[in-house]
Amino acid sequence: MEEKELRKVYLIMGLGILGVSFSAIFIRSTDAPSTIIAMYRMVMTFLLFTPLVIRKGGIPLKTIGGRGIALALLSGLFLALHFTAWIESLKHTTIASSTVLVSLQPLFTVILGYLIYKERLTRGQILGMSIAIFGSVLIGLSGFISGGGSLYGDLLAVLGGAFASVYVLLGRGLRKTVANLDYVYLAYGSCGLALLGINLLWQIPLTAYQTSDYVIFLGLAVFSTIGGHTVFNWALKYVEANKVSTALLGEPIGATILGFLILQEIPTQAQLVSGLIILLGLYIFIKDSLRRKKTTSPLA
Repeated sequence: MEEKELRKVYLIMGLGILGVSFSAIFIRSTDAPSTIIAMYRMVMTFLLFTPLVIRKGGIPLKTIGGRGIALALLSGLFLALHFTAWIESLKHTTIASSTVLVSLQPLFTVILGYLIYKERLTRGQILGMSIAIFGSVLIGLSGFISGGGSLYGDLLAVLGGAFASVYVLLGRGLRKTVANLDYVYLAYGSCGLALLGINLLWQIPLTAYQTSDYVIFLGLAVFSTIGGHTVFNWALKYVEANKVSTALLGEPIGATILGFLILQEIPTQAQLVSGLIILLGLYIFIKDSLRRKKTTSPLA
C-alpha cells in the first residue's frame, strides 16, 4: 500500500479510537447489567444497519459461502464474550485500568496472527508496540496499587482483550473477500443473539430499564460501535490485524481524558506519564509502518 493511502487508513482509525474511547464513559453512566448493555448496543447497531442492507439487496450469502458465514458468526460470538468480560470489568476497576488491560490484546494478536496468517512485524514496529504496551501496563499497575481497581476486574479486562484478539483476527481473514457491511451485519447480529442467550440463561431482565439507559445504549451503538468497531473492521482489509490491535492502544488515552472531562476522574501522575509513553510507542509504530509501502487494492 502506498504511504499516502496508509496515512488515510491510520487517520480514519484515529477517528475510530475516539469512538471507542466513549465506551467506558457511556458504560459508567448506567447501572444496567453488563450483558444487557452489550446486548442492546449490538442489537441497536444491527437494526441501524438493516435499512442499508435492505437498500443494497441483502447479504450475498452464496457469494460469502458457508465457511465465511460460519466464521463471521463465530467472530460475533467472540465479540460477545469480549463485551461481557470487559464491561463487567468496568464495574470492578477504574476506567484507566480496565481500558488499558483490555487493550493488551496486541500481545495475543501478534502471536495468533503469526501462527494463522504469518503476519510479521519489523523491529521498529515491535519496539513501538512494546513501548506502548509497557505504558499500558504502567497505567494498569498504578490503578491497582492506588486501590482504585481490583484483581478480579483487572483479570476480566485481560480476558476481554484475549477474546477481542480472536474477533479481530477472524475479521482480518474475512475482510479480504467480504464487504465491510456484510461482515459486520453478520457478526453484530450473531453477537446480539449470543448476548440475548446469555441474558436469558442468567435470567437477567430484558426490559424495564430507565429511559436514560436506552439513550446510553443508543449512544454506544452510534458512537462506539458504528463509529468505532466498524471503522476498525473496515481497516482490516488494508492493514494487518496486529496493526489494528496496536492502534487500539490509543483508546486508554482517549478514555482517560474523557473520564476526566466528563466524569471528573482525575488521572494520577503515573497515568499521565504512562499516557506519554503509550503515545511515544504509537508514534514509533506508525512511523515505521508508513515507511513500508505495499501494493494492494485501492481504498474503497
